[in-house]
Amino acid sequence: MSRKYAALQRKVVRLAGDWKDPHDQDSWASRDIVQNIEVKEDGEVTITVKPNRPHCPCCLLDLDAFKLKLCQIKGVTFATINVVGVPASDRWNRTLNR
Repeated sequence: MSRKYAALQRKVVRLAGDWKDPHDQDSWASRDIVQNIEVKEDGEVTITVKPNRPHCPCCLLDLDAFKLKLCQIKGVTFATINVVGVPASDRWNRTLNR
């Protein structure tokens, strides 16, 4: 594993772990929101999340803001957010990954 790739992995994990829930300012790491993080050598990132409030529109907007911030990390070439554990998660995924 290259040092550049390892650094990219750390940056992505740190961003996801430190990201604050919009309702109470607890970090995603303390809320078990992030279910999986996959970072490929070419910079493609896939993150699976399970929001705490499955019917909350501000959680969807927060995920969109998170994805924008994720794409600003140097080395990230493409990002996909997979939402699980909410009704109509396919609609959330379609909106976030448009």
